[in-house]
Amino acid sequence: MRYISHKLVFAACACLVLLLPMHGVAQTVVVQPYIQPGDGRLLTGSDVKAVCWWTDQQPGDFIVEYQMPGSGVRSVKPARVTLDFAALKTAPKLDAELKGEKVPQPKEQDQHYFKYTAYLEALPFNTDVKYHVKLGNNVIRAATFRTRATADKSVRCIMVGDMAYGMAQEKTIAYQIGMQKPDFLVALGDIVYPSGRLNQYMNHYWSTYNNVTQPSAKTGAPLMATIPFYPLLGNHDVSAKLPAVPDALAAYYVFCPPKGGPGEGPWVTQLGKDTAVAAKFRAATADSYPNLDAYSFDYGPAHIVVLNVNKGMATDAPAFRQWLRDDLMATKATWKIVCYHMPAFHSSTNHYTDQQVRPLQPLFEECSVDLTFAGHVHNYQRTVPLKFATDGVKDKKGKVNGKFTLDTAFDGVKNTRANGVIHVVAGGGGARLYGPAIDKTAPKIKKDHGDNYADYTAKMIVEEHSFVVLDLAPGRLDLRAIGLMGTELDRITITKGK
Repeated sequence: MRYISHKLVFAACACLVLLLPMHGVAQTVVVQPYIQPGDGRLLTGSDVKAVCWWTDQQPGDFIVEYQMPGSGVRSVKPARVTLDFAALKTAPKLDAELKGEKVPQPKEQDQHYFKYTAYLEALPFNTDVKYHVKLGNNVIRAATFRTRATADKSVRCIMVGDMAYGMAQEKTIAYQIGMQKPDFLVALGDIVYPSGRLNQYMNHYWSTYNNVTQPSAKTGAPLMATIPFYPLLGNHDVSAKLPAVPDALAAYYVFCPPKGGPGEGPWVTQLGKDTAVAAKFRAATADSYPNLDAYSFDYGPAHIVVLNVNKGMATDAPAFRQWLRDDLMATKATWKIVCYHMPAFHSSTNHYTDQQVRPLQPLFEECSVDLTFAGHVHNYQRTVPLKFATDGVKDKKGKVNGKFTLDTAFDGVKNTRANGVIHVVAGGGGARLYGPAIDKTAPKIKKDHGDNYADYTAKMIVEEHSFVVLDLAPGRLDLRAIGLMGTELDRITITKGK
C-alpha cells in the first residue's frame, strides 16, 4: 500500500503577505490555501480539485501554478467572491446541549472577506500534483496533493466528527491524523461549535487544520493543504439560522463538495423566508448549495455516500429514496459506505432517541452497504454486523422499532466475512466526551426503551478522544480506532472475494 508523505513547503511570509508600496495594495491572507474535492465524483475521465483561500478585501493578483510528474507547469486564475457579514448585537443563545459548558465564543464584529477558488482540472488519477499559490512574486503556499486513486488501488481514509470546539484535544487529534498520512478525510458533522458560524471557523477551525506552519500535538496540523476534506452537516453546523445570523451555515462557504446529488427538495437545509437573503446566499455558495446536503463519490475501491439527516430533512421523500437507491445500486465499487451525523444504532444514553436514520437500514441492506459512519455521539462505538426490519412506526420521542438480526459470529479477526451492516460512531474529534461505558449505559437503555435496543455494540470507548482510519483495498478493509497518543484502540478486518 502506497501513501505519500504530503510534505509542505512554506514561504517565509506564511500567512501575511505585504506587497511593496509600488503595487498599491496590502493583502492579508486570512485562510491559507487548502484543497477541496470540487466536482470529482466518478472514476471516469480525469480528476479535479479546487484550491481555496481567503483574504481581506484588498484586491490581489493571484495565480495558481501546478505540475504533474513529467509535464510542464500549468497555471489558472482564481474566481473571487465577496463576503460581508454584519456583527450581531447580541450573541445567539447556545443550544440546550451546550448550556453550562465553557464553549469559546468569538468576539462579535463585522466580517469582510474575499474568497478565492481555483479549479485544477484534467488531472490524471493516481498522480502527485505540486501546486503554488502566488501573489505577484510571493509564494503564499506550496504543497503537494494526490489525485483520487482508481478502483484497483489501495487508499487510506480518516473518519472523524464533532471536531472544532476550541479545545486542546482537537489539535492533538489533528496532529495524530496527520501522522497517519491519509489520502482524504470525511468530516462527520458538527465541524465547528457551537452553531456553524463563519466567525467560529475563523477563530478555532483554521488554526487547527490548516493555518499551521509546524505540525505538533499542541498546534494541530496543516491537513487541508494536502488532503481533501469531504464534509457533512451536523446539527451544530446548521443551528444558526438565516437571516437572524448573517454568517450562519458557514460550511457552504468553506467547502466545495462533489455534485450529482438529488438536487433541491425538502431533504436539504432551508434558507428561510427572506428571499433577498436567500438569493445572496445562493450566489455566494453556487458550488456547494445544495450539493453539500447529499452527494457521493468514488475513491479507490470505495463508493462513499454523504447525507444530511438533521431533524426536518425529508429523507423519507420518494425522490430522495430513489436517488439514494439508484446511487448505491449503480456503483461497482467493492466497498459501499454511507456517512451521516446521527447514528442509527449506538449504546449511549446521549441522543439515543435521534433515530431518524433507522428507516433507511432496509435500503442499506438491499443495496449491500458495508459500513455506516456517524458522529453526534462524542465517543467511539462499533456494532456487530446487523440487519434491522423496521415496523415503520416512529413514536413521539422519535424512536423507530423493529426486529434485529445480529451476526455475532463475526469478530473481524478469524471471521472476517460480515453478514449485515456494521455501524460505527466516530464522534471523538474534540468535543466533550460522552460516558459512561456500556456496562452502565446498556442496562439503562434496556430499562427505558425495551426492545428498541439490542446487544449490538461490539466495542465502545468513552474515555479517550479518537478517530477512525480505514485502509481500503480491493478485497480487504482494515478499520482502526486511534486515540490521542496514537495508540490503537480497536481493529477489525473485513474481507470479500475468494
